[in-house]
Amino acid sequence: VMGEENLPSLVTTTVERWYLGDGVRRIPVREGRVRGTLFLPPGDGPFAGVIDLFGATGGLAEYRAALLASRGFATLALAFFAYDDLPKEITGIDLDYFEEAADWLLSRPDVQNHGVGVLGTSKGGELALSMAAHMNKVAAVAVIGAYGVVTFAPLPYKGTVFPCARMRMDAVVYTEEGFVDIRNMWEDNSKSNVQVEKAECPIMFVAMKDDLNVKSVFYAEQAIARMKAHGKTNYTLLQYPGAGHLIEPPYTPHCGLYYHSLFKGCFLAGGEPKSHAVAQADSWHQILRLFRTHVDKNSAKL
Repeated sequence: VMGEENLPSLVTTTVERWYLGDGVRRIPVREGRVRGTLFLPPGDGPFAGVIDLFGATGGLAEYRAALLASRGFATLALAFFAYDDLPKEITGIDLDYFEEAADWLLSRPDVQNHGVGVLGTSKGGELALSMAAHMNKVAAVAVIGAYGVVTFAPLPYKGTVFPCARMRMDAVVYTEEGFVDIRNMWEDNSKSNVQVEKAECPIMFVAMKDDLNVKSVFYAEQAIARMKAHGKTNYTLLQYPGAGHLIEPPYTPHCGLYYHSLFKGCFLAGGEPKSHAVAQADSWHQILRLFRTHVDKNSAKL
């Protein structure tokens, strides 16, 4: 019973979740500057290629890439800081690194070479949008709870440096329990907006109305307004009431609070369990459909 301590358990059980399907291969990647793990479906391919990016907590998360490979995509779980010999801090990244990763993935004979899909959450979503805006090798992008501005540090790319939004620590809210709400931490400034209006590929925005970490609905609507102003129609917006920031694959337990290693604190993510579960199930199938339609040439022929 929630809120009551020291009560005996009525029943216990253990549930195991398998993300790696039978025959999926896991290959550690250290190619040039690229660091991560490649998951390949069973068979010879060529498979549609996807790059999977997470957020500002750093390190390497593999489970979603493993699950995507189990659904037929050659998926690179890509680290970009605080892993192996990559920059220790998020301020040390550049967009050229992500292009190098896309080029490496597309160069493989077991990967279709026309373009990659990119799936990104939070800061990873911001980087996915930047890839779509500036790289023609990106075939489709899905972003979950993404920033619409460059965050944490200016982002270099091919001799250009995209400016970063100003961090407003005075807008950070601390609850009585000591938890942190950073939704309004980044100053709204058009100069720091990701230039999504330059993107030619389809972009799917997954935005949650109870996201207590990123103003995901605001940023998605702002990005779409920029695209519309430039005559673009290559966008889809999925909005989920009652869902929080951490949208994971279906049947993953709802996480309304998490420890952020970069800030050394517990952050509010938001969401109500039932609504969040609905959002996870629906968005996952929509993302798979996006990649099958626009990244997988074999699927497009069916």
